[in-house]
This record gives sequence, C-alpha cells and structure tokens, in this order.
Amino acid sequence: MATLRKESILALDTEASSFHRYKERICLIQLSTRDKTWLIDPLAIDDMSSLGKALEDPKIEWVIHDADYDLRMLKKMWSFRAVNVFDTMISVELLNEPELGLAANLKKHFGVELNKKFQKADWSKRPLSAEMLAYAAMDTTYLIGLRDILKKELETKERMTWAQEEFEALVHIPFAPVEEEAAFLRIKGAKALKPRQLAVLRELHAWRESVAEKLDRAPFMVIGNDVMLDASKEPPADLQSFASRKGVGESIIARNGPAIMSAIERGLALPKEEWPRVPKAKRYEHDDDYEDRLKRLKNKRDQIGIARDLRQGIVCPNHVLADIARLLPGDVQALGGISGLSKWQVKEFGEELLKAL
Repeated sequence: MATLRKESILALDTEASSFHRYKERICLIQLSTRDKTWLIDPLAIDDMSSLGKALEDPKIEWVIHDADYDLRMLKKMWSFRAVNVFDTMISVELLNEPELGLAANLKKHFGVELNKKFQKADWSKRPLSAEMLAYAAMDTTYLIGLRDILKKELETKERMTWAQEEFEALVHIPFAPVEEEAAFLRIKGAKALKPRQLAVLRELHAWRESVAEKLDRAPFMVIGNDVMLDASKEPPADLQSFASRKGVGESIIARNGPAIMSAIERGLALPKEEWPRVPKAKRYEHDDDYEDRLKRLKNKRDQIGIARDLRQGIVCPNHVLADIARLLPGDVQALGGISGLSKWQVKEFGEELLKAL
C-alpha cells in the first residue's frame, strides 16, 4: 500500500462470499495500476487500515466497474469510504453502450475474453487455485485503460459533467440500513399467499435463517424458496408427505425433516389475529388527468432518449415520471426538488418534460 499510495489512479474490484455464505464478506481484493496487478487476501490480514487511507486520499482516483456494491461492502466491513471514484459502468450507461457488463466492454475495446467460469465460485475457500487468481486479476488489469477510452468519449459527447455528478453521488451514499419489508415477504411469490399460508412461510423462513447463520451457508443451500412456498400453500400432513414434494431430497429429510415439520406446525397453530398480512400499497386520490399526464411525459421522455441516444431510464425513470405527473412541479426549480432526479437531468431535459406536463 505504501507503493500504491504514490499512484494517481488505481483500479479496484472485490470478490465476496454472498452466493455461498450466510455472512457476506469480502474474500479477495484486486488492485491494478496501469501495468501491474495485486491480489490482497483480507481473510489473512488483521489490519486493512492502509487500504482505507488510500481510499480516502482525494489525490487517488479509484476506477471501479459498478462501484455501488464494492463501496457498500468496504463500508460494511471496515467503514472505509472512497472519495474519488470513476465508475466505468455508469460511464457506459451514459454513453448508451449496448451492453453494460465489464466482459462485453473489455471484449469490444481490447479484444479480451473474460472467462465466466468462476462468477459464482466460493471465494472464501482457501487455497484459491491459480486459475481463480488469474480470473480475479483480469477484472482490474484493463480497467484503467477502459476508463481512459470512456472518459474521452464522455468528453467528446459533452457528458463528462453528467458522469462526475453521478460519481459524486456514489461516494456520498449514506449506506445506512434501509427500513425494509419483512424478508419472507421479499421471496418471489410470497405476496400472493393468503394470511395463514404466510404464517407458515414466516416460520419456515425464520427456521432457515437460523440454520444458515449457524452453518454460515447461503439460505438457499439449506432449503429452496420454491420448497418453502409449496409447503406454505399446501402444508404437508406429515414427514412422509413432505418427502414426496418436488425439490425435497433425502439429505433435507435426514438433516432437517423434523425441524421443518415443526416450523410448519407452528405456523398453522398461530391464531388468526397473529397471521401476517401483506401491507397495502400506497393509495392516491383519484385523478382523471393523471394517466394522461403520465402518458405525455413518457412519450416526451422516449422522444428525448431517441434524439439524444440515451436509454429511457437514463433520461428519467418511470417511477420519477409518475411522481412528476402527481406532484405537478410548476417550474425547473420545483422539478429539481423531486427525489430521483440528478441536477444534470433537470438541466438537460427539465424544460421539455415540463412542457409535456
């Protein structure tokens, strides 16, 4: 790190354990200059503060592809914050590249083929193979070169100020825990269940979380969402009935069969007043003209996107258009106060959107 602190630009990527482990942690850190790459094993190092100091140095520009996740994990694990970031994924979005992924853009600009073999590998295992290390190193080896190409294109299209505003927003994300709905309700298909079925799903989900945490395994490795949903919709009468369900293998029954049945029985035994219910969606007063305003805004947004060679969501996302249609901002200043709009979006597209409104 003493050597790297002398650099003015560094590329960074991380490999985490989120796919395999219950406890999400960074298991490998890749750092590159323009001509060398280092791999850091954070599981073997007690004090990572030298990396934190480098991230906080405004004289070093950190090049990251899709920085949001990496920045959140660095904050979560060590309270590190980067203050000067260039996000290559945001850049390709603003340039309206057909594909946003790193692999596609490295192939386009450098002819490099990234091997996707280890995308879902368990990076918490040790030792890591030479092939895995080589795969990880490729994620940052060409990143600074890609940044140079994208920066030049952004400047040519006069969009560099847009990118800088987005980068600045990235480093100021509060990273505070967001008040979210109950985890079991976020399972795909859960909100279609009836209250009593939800009671069973909640018990099964709580049981699975406790086992996954104890084993430090990803929850889906304990028992799949589909199995839990099926058991909630039509609770099995006994262990034999549960064992015959799709996705329930012998190993699940041998290890956890009685515990799963107990969770199902707890859910079924809950009194009606304790059944969970899906929160009702926010309702708005009826407005005959709202849909018409929203349609006009979407049409205008789409016209701007075609004219400026931008994705619809980059011009203005649908949920923000819906807020504009409801809140009826009277001028550009009021439009700028609507959550989800960047200053550059208001400056570039605000007047046209207001006319459509």
